[in-house]
Amino acid sequence: MSFRSSWRETDLWVAMDREHYSREVERYTMDRILFYRKVLEGHINLHPEFRDSLSPVVAPGGVHPIITAMSDAALAAGTGPMSAVAGAMAEYICRDLLTEFDAEEVIVENGGDIFMILTAPVTVAVHAGDSPLSDKIALQIKPEETPLALCCSSGTVGHSLSFGMADACMIACRDGALADAFATAFCNSVKSAKMVYEVTEQALKIPEILSVVLVAGDKVGLGGIVEVKFI
Repeated sequence: MSFRSSWRETDLWVAMDREHYSREVERYTMDRILFYRKVLEGHINLHPEFRDSLSPVVAPGGVHPIITAMSDAALAAGTGPMSAVAGAMAEYICRDLLTEFDAEEVIVENGGDIFMILTAPVTVAVHAGDSPLSDKIALQIKPEETPLALCCSSGTVGHSLSFGMADACMIACRDGALADAFATAFCNSVKSAKMVYEVTEQALKIPEILSVVLVAGDKVGLGGIVEVKFI
C-alpha cells in the first residue's frame, strides 16, 4: 500500500507492506511530519544560521538527534545543514513507521530522497531532467542491501539551490542525512559535463558512499556496490 502525506514544503510518498497498513498509518505519518518540522523550526528560531548557512554549522549539545544528524552530515560533506533535511526526514519517519507498526517493509520518498527497508527487490530510476539519459538508468536494490538511503540532487531540475550543473547526482548511503548532504556536495562540484568521471571517482573514495550515479547531459559516471541497469 502507498499514500502521500504533505505539509508545506514536506511532501512524502510512503509505501508499506499491506499486512501492516491502516488509516492509522497515514495519521501517524502526518503527526511525525508535524513533530519533526516543529523540532526543526524551533531550532532555527534559536539558531537561524542552521537554516541560512551554506557551510557546516555545529549543533549544540542536547538537541534532538535529527538536528545532530543534519549537522554531522553537513560537516562530513562540507555543506550547509539544510542540505541534509530531506534525507534525514525520510529516514526518521521510515524508522518511526517500522517501530510503531512493527512493519517489515517501508519506503519513504521525500522530494526525490528515499530511505527504505525492504523484503523484496525494488528498481529506482534516476530522473535527470532534459538529459537523454533521464529515467534510462536505474538502481536495483535488494532487501539485504537495506536499510539504505538513495538521495538525489540536481543543478537543472527543481527549485533547490545548487552551484553545479549536473542533471542528477544520486548517492547511496546507510544514513539518510549523509546521502542527502553528499548528493548536494558532489552535484555542486560538477561545473561541466567533462567533470562527471572525475567527480564520480572522488565520491567513491568516501567509505560511507556505497554507490554513485552522476549524470550531466549525455555523460554518466557510475560506481559502487548497488547493481545498475539501463532501462
